[in-house]
Amino acid sequence: MATASTVRLDEHLADSIVSLLAANSPVRRILPPDGRMNVDRQLPFLFVYRQRASVPDPLFSRLLASGASFLLAPSTPRSRPWVSRGVRRCAAVLAETFGSVLIIELWPERLEHSPDSNGELVARPAFELLYDKSDQHSTTVATLAATLAKVAIMKQTATVTSRVSPRRSPAGLPALLTASQLASLNATLIGVQVDPIYLDRERDQELPLVGRALARQVSRSLQESAFEFARTETTEPSLHYHALGRRMFVAAVKNVDQQLTALAESFDLLQTITPADTEAAFRKFRRSKHGRLPRFHYRPSPVDPDLLKRTLWDIKIERVEDLVLEQLFREKRRELDLKITMIAERERPQFLPTSLALYGRIPDRLIKLATKMLEELPGGGGGRAARKVSANDFVTRAQHEFDRMRNGQHVMDGKIVLRDDVSSLMVSSGNLIIGANMSFPADRVGPLIQHEVGTHVLTYWNGRAQPFKLLATGLAGHDELQEGLAVFVEYLVGGLTPARMRTLAGRVLAANSVVGGASFIETFQLLHDDHGFGERAAFMIAMRVHRGGGLTKDAVYLQGLKKVADYLKKGGRLDTLFVGKIATEHVSVIEELQRREVLVPPPFRPSYLDQPDTHYRIEHVRRGMELHDLVGS
Repeated sequence: MATASTVRLDEHLADSIVSLLAANSPVRRILPPDGRMNVDRQLPFLFVYRQRASVPDPLFSRLLASGASFLLAPSTPRSRPWVSRGVRRCAAVLAETFGSVLIIELWPERLEHSPDSNGELVARPAFELLYDKSDQHSTTVATLAATLAKVAIMKQTATVTSRVSPRRSPAGLPALLTASQLASLNATLIGVQVDPIYLDRERDQELPLVGRALARQVSRSLQESAFEFARTETTEPSLHYHALGRRMFVAAVKNVDQQLTALAESFDLLQTITPADTEAAFRKFRRSKHGRLPRFHYRPSPVDPDLLKRTLWDIKIERVEDLVLEQLFREKRRELDLKITMIAERERPQFLPTSLALYGRIPDRLIKLATKMLEELPGGGGGRAARKVSANDFVTRAQHEFDRMRNGQHVMDGKIVLRDDVSSLMVSSGNLIIGANMSFPADRVGPLIQHEVGTHVLTYWNGRAQPFKLLATGLAGHDELQEGLAVFVEYLVGGLTPARMRTLAGRVLAANSVVGGASFIETFQLLHDDHGFGERAAFMIAMRVHRGGGLTKDAVYLQGLKKVADYLKKGGRLDTLFVGKIATEHVSVIEELQRREVLVPPPFRPSYLDQPDTHYRIEHVRRGMELHDLVGS
């Protein structure tokens, strides 16, 4: 891309921009000395900010750059005639395509604030809309006012005023387009004055968190208003305002995604904090008649937490211009920071508080639900022992599911690995890892394969197929939905047994006991003596929640299952959850990126979605089936 020193603000530059726009080709141009113009494709709107100082405004440079069609005009006075001519010529191209075009010019302006109860000024967002008298009944103006009124910063909702004004430009600057030019183009021009609450009035310095939150909310308001304009004033309305969003990205997006993904894949938290001698520890605990605390031994950490953190915080997320992606990246950085802290604090007092910061507190309603399940669901014990399947036989069955998933797709090269130092099933980087000495109840093999391969492996490789590889390693908070979805899948294939649900409920109560300060023995007694879990099952659950110093992750299985059921009851689409490893809070973001055509259709599809019983079971949940009723359904 050309630099400001190699570009001249002349008619040749204007001609090239107009030619690209007329051909519906992306426009990315530097406007010397400090301006930019980015237009993804022909869209019926253009957002404009004319700088009046050589120092970029922290809000408007961030706000406009997140959009799909914007002009960040240079700050020099001599550039202003060129800017007005350029806007007029670009607007003519867009108006010819869509029948009309919307231009929104934004600028900072000190506006009146409302005092709080103490009579002091608060950081209350404030906006003023300026429009032509012919637009006073426009639904676009009404939408812009209504959506800006929803902006809230530091619990203060915005004040919005609107008025007809012959001047719809910043003080001291000429009109962007004259009234006659607007009429000839069939163009609508709205001026938006934004109170710069993102600047500290006394210290004259930026308040970055306020500016970031304001930019996200105002950006959405502008997009919704552009959608309303397209819907009511143009010949080609979009189906959703998200479809008007940005599709082109700066190189920083790919760089940040690659760096976060590489760092996330450079360590495996669960392997690092899971004991390597679980079986030996169980045998010693049983011989002590449950009276001696087990001593767990862990693998040496393969990473240096301090160096990982240095690498993590050197990632330049602030260079990502898309506000949606920037937020996702910032969330992931915080999560990775907590996970690295847990590695550093393994078997230390700060491990448990960090676990709570990562996975959240256990809600009281979840504890009540788990207690109810343990009281009502029948326990194990008695009867003939179930037939067991060896680890090698499990590999054979799992390999069939791997082969079915591939189905000619070369991007899926996950492997199945048998390991002597592993005592459970786990998925790491799209590979299925199985303890070589494990055996499985025959009736649990199918559900377990769909849990691990049909969910965890599948979402990893679907995520790898996306332009953002972070969807493979997982967006922040993905564990809850991933585990809840995997358990829900067990229900879909008819394999959610009372014993399995009791295990999930037991994990919640065990995790809560750790939070309450219980010892390993006390947690074991809670499960074994109070709730009827077998000796081995109680030990394994207790080990999972006490490992590392107190891991509360196990509560997310039941919580995630509940969230999946609630999501379906609200009409959510199950296939959206298979795009990659996401949290329920990211569903709307994923849908936005799909509407923007940023994400591609996931290439891998679970086999059980093609079974008639699956749709029958999903509909039962949509109609209000409770979690207790999923067992054996």
